[in-house]
Amino acid sequence: MRVKIKSIKGLLAVLAISILTITSGCTEQGTNLEKRSSSSVQENVNKEVSSSSTSASDMEQTNEKKVSGVTIYFPDANGEKLIPTQRQINLNREDKYKAVVQALIDGPISDKEGIYIMPKDTQVLSVKVNNNIATVDFNKAFKTNFTGGSTGELMLIGSIVNSLTEFKDIKAVRFTVEGKVLEALDNHLDLTVPQERMGDLL
Repeated sequence: MRVKIKSIKGLLAVLAISILTITSGCTEQGTNLEKRSSSSVQENVNKEVSSSSTSASDMEQTNEKKVSGVTIYFPDANGEKLIPTQRQINLNREDKYKAVVQALIDGPISDKEGIYIMPKDTQVLSVKVNNNIATVDFNKAFKTNFTGGSTGELMLIGSIVNSLTEFKDIKAVRFTVEGKVLEALDNHLDLTVPQERMGDLL
């Protein structure tokens, strides 16, 4: 009877050791899985942060490339030539050509850039480019408020044409007023035909 009791105790001891071993193994595996899972999550977070930082950096560089210096022209005080000056324009905008004309309407920042030439209350309604010809559509004030005479007409048209033909895809400029072809401002220039770049004013 004592032999049987010892035998049973021995079996129980072996079972206890086996259970402890299995439990220990499971705990270690669970710990390792947790560590791996935690490590994997951290790696994903790091990748997302890195990707986000790269995307932000790329966006900043793209935005920087969008804005560039464009040459526009204002008449000098004597009405003899056009003075080139720089403006920052977003070149990726669909209305970048309109932005250039708007810069002319806004006028020179200082006397060194030239004089203001636009008729009072002038507004640019649109600028559309087709087959290398830009059609600039103004409101009625561009025509009705013009008082510059033949020299003023030449300087005004020249400043617009030379500013827009700074773009490689524009070779000439046509003028309209609220959708209708502008014939002339002071009967000096025939504005029914597209005006090409006026290099003699530079």
